Amino acid sequence: MLRKSYLILFISFVVMGCKSNDSLKADEELRTVIKKIWADAVACDLEELRAIHLDSPKFSKFGPRIAERQDVKSTNETETEHFLSMRDASFELEDIKVDIFGDIAVTTFYNNYSFIKNKIRVQGKGRVTLVFLNTEAGWKIVHEHSSPFNPQI
Repeated sequence: MLRKSYLILFISFVVMGCKSNDSLKADEELRTVIKKIWADAVACDLEELRAIHLDSPKFSKFGPRIAERQDVKSTNETETEHFLSMRDASFELEDIKVDIFGDIAVTTFYNNYSFIKNKIRVQGKGRVTLVFLNTEAGWKIVHEHSSPFNPQI
């Protein structure tokens, strides 16, 4: 009886270990994807920025430049316009948090940004939420939301 208990306990640890290794791998993948998105923004790589969005009616975005909910088409249009108008951009990401729920992941982080737009330097800090779906083509954004970070002092 004691032997069976040890065997069950051992198998449980092995199974939990596998899940945590998968989870660690997904966490690492998502952190890499997020950093690449911001590198693509600085490089103004519009093709890559479009490709990370799930091309589906299920995609949605709330963003700082457009008050209404956007679909994937309007998101790609407004992001193209925005990133093409920026110069001398830099983005620094802080405190990336990744929560994985099977094929869905919710990521949150802060974005310190600086860029020139219309000859004016724009600087600040934003809060970003990206919700991803793990597809055959890799992790794709299904929802994004960003807003200014203005803590009350």
